[in-house]
Amino acid sequence: MEDTGSLFVLDFDGAEIKIMRHAIGGHDVYRIAFPDKRKPLVITYAVDARSKDFWTSVPQGRQAEAEAIGKLIQNLKE
Repeated sequence: MEDTGSLFVLDFDGAEIKIMRHAIGGHDVYRIAFPDKRKPLVITYAVDARSKDFWTSVPQGRQAEAEAIGKLIQNLKE
């Protein structure tokens, strides 16, 4: 895993979350640290069988958070 050193802070759900970008096999993943007692979340941008792009959590199970935070990250890139 390559640590890109890209740390940024975003407002999510009324609190500041810290996001660190990492590269794994040439693919970006994002580790999100929450200020409350939630466990850290890892998300990435993926493509499904129908070639539709989406944000997902790794491992799966926190899809709603992945999609919401992924959209915030995507807005920063645009």
